[in-house]
Amino acid sequence: MNNSKSQKTRFIKNEIIVGIDIAKHIHYARILFPDGSESPPFSFNNNKEGFDALVGWFGFQKNKCQQESITIGLESTGHYWEALAFFLDSTPGIRLVQVNPKHVKKTKELYDNSPGKTDQKDAGIIAMLISMGRYQRLVLPRGHFAELRSYAKLREQKVVELGVQRNILHSVVDRVFPEYGDIFNKIESKTSLAILKKYIVPERIVRAGLKRLSTFIRKASRGQHSAERAKMLIEAASITIGTKEGLEARTFIIGRTVETIERIQEDIAVIGDKMNAVLHNIPYANKLQSIPGIGSISLAVILGESGDFGRYKRAGEIIKLAGLNLFEISSGKHQGRRHITKRGRSLLRKSLFFVALRTVKTGGAFREDYLRLTETNQMQKTKALIVISKKILRVLFALARDGVEYKQSILQLAA
Repeated sequence: MNNSKSQKTRFIKNEIIVGIDIAKHIHYARILFPDGSESPPFSFNNNKEGFDALVGWFGFQKNKCQQESITIGLESTGHYWEALAFFLDSTPGIRLVQVNPKHVKKTKELYDNSPGKTDQKDAGIIAMLISMGRYQRLVLPRGHFAELRSYAKLREQKVVELGVQRNILHSVVDRVFPEYGDIFNKIESKTSLAILKKYIVPERIVRAGLKRLSTFIRKASRGQHSAERAKMLIEAASITIGTKEGLEARTFIIGRTVETIERIQEDIAVIGDKMNAVLHNIPYANKLQSIPGIGSISLAVILGESGDFGRYKRAGEIIKLAGLNLFEISSGKHQGRRHITKRGRSLLRKSLFFVALRTVKTGGAFREDYLRLTETNQMQKTKALIVISKKILRVLFALARDGVEYKQSILQLAA
C-alpha cells in the first residue's frame, strides 16, 4: 500500500464507514464498524423522507457503538447520486468521499468469494474499499462552478449533436451533389449552409445564374467569396453525377438538416456567452487565462468539471480526477509500458488535451517542453501531449493557489 493510501487508512481507522449503492428509486446503505463487523443493509427511498430516515439511522448506529466520526462513500455514476450527495455534504458530522465504480466491480469476488452482484452487496463493497483507502475526496460543484458544469455538459451534448447532423448532411449532399464537397470542404460553414438552405440541389444552382449566385455568395460570406466560387459551383452543378432518384425526400432532408445545424450552432454560441459571463464571477479566472493558449470556453469547462481549485490540497487530486494518472502492468522481467488510467472525467481530459494542442504550437507557452519531450526524449506526440496536459493542470492549480498570473518561473516550478 502506497503512502497516500496508508494515510487515508489511518485517517478513518476509528470511524464508522458507510457505503451507499445508488439507484433510481431505492438506495442501499451498509455500515462497516471499527471492529470489522457490518450492519445489515438499510434501504431508503430517493426522496426527502428517505434521506431523513438515513440520517436517523446514522444517529442510532453512532450511539450504539459510541462513535462520532462517520465517513460516507458512494459511486458518482449517472446523475441519481447528486441529490443525496448534496444533502449529505450539507449535513454536519459527515465526511463524504467517492469510490471508483470500476473498483467496486473488480472487488465483488474479494468481498464474499462470489461473482454475484446485488445492491446490498455493492454497498458493503464500497464500505470495504473505503476502509482500504481506495477512495477520493468528493468535491461537489457549488455556486458558479455548478453553473459552469451544467453549461459545459450541455455544450458538449450540443457539439455531439452537431457532429451527428453534420454527418447526415454530408451523406445526403454526397448523393445529390457529390462535387459540392470539393468546393466547400467545411460543409457546416455559414456560407455553405446559406447556399444549401436557399438552393439545396444542383438544378437550382444552375438556374440561379452566375450574377445572382455571385451576389448571394458575396453577401453570405461577407465579401470573402463571390464570382469565382459561384462559377465553380455552377460548373460543377451542370455536370454533376449526383443521383436524381428520391430527390424530393433528399431535398427535404437537406433543408431540415441545415436548419437544425444552424439552430445547434446558435445554441452553442449562446451557451458560450453564458459560460463567459459565469467565468467573470470567479476571482482567479483571469489569472488562469494569463497562460497563452487557454481560451475562456476551455477554462470554463475545466473549472466546471473539476470544481473550485481552492478545495483541493494538491494538483495530483485534479490529475487523478481527470484520469490522467499513470499505471503499468509489469511482471518478472517484463517491464510494462505506462499508460493513463482514463478513470476520471472524460470531458475534463478532452478539454485539457485540446488546450495542450494549442499551447504547443509555435510560440505557445509549452512549445519548448513539447519539443524536449518529442525530439530530445523521443516520446510519441500523443504521449507528449498527455504530459503537457498534466503540466497545464499543475500550473493552473499553482496560479489559483497563489493568486498570481502566469510567469515562466511558475511554469518551471510546476513542471
